[in-house]
Amino acid sequence: MRKTEQQALIPQEATPDLLIDMIAKTQQITKSAASVIKACRSCMDSRTKQGHIDRWGDINVITEAIYDIADLAQRIVDTGLAMETLCAKPVSSRHMIMVDDLRHSLDMDDARADTDTD
Repeated sequence: MRKTEQQALIPQEATPDLLIDMIAKTQQITKSAASVIKACRSCMDSRTKQGHIDRWGDINVITEAIYDIADLAQRIVDTGLAMETLCAKPVSSRHMIMVDDLRHSLDMDDARADTDTD
């Protein structure tokens, strides 16, 4: 069926059904990132990069990459869970997102990491 000119001007409405459909997609993101974390942890000898450095005195580039990948994958898991919560509970989730954004803006460790140069 061909849309009329007027119907083509009306954007698709965001409905609760759309959010329900998106839950499965957000779960795929979380599941994929969790698989990456699992693969990284099978190679890691401590929970953190600093723990590895404390134990061995140094860290090579490949090992450091594994720890960094695990850290990024954990952030993706956290983001995936936040997206899933937004889809499932959009009204109450907005408050949680704003609080989390405020915490990130006040997190001085992240701010220092962003300004480091080699």
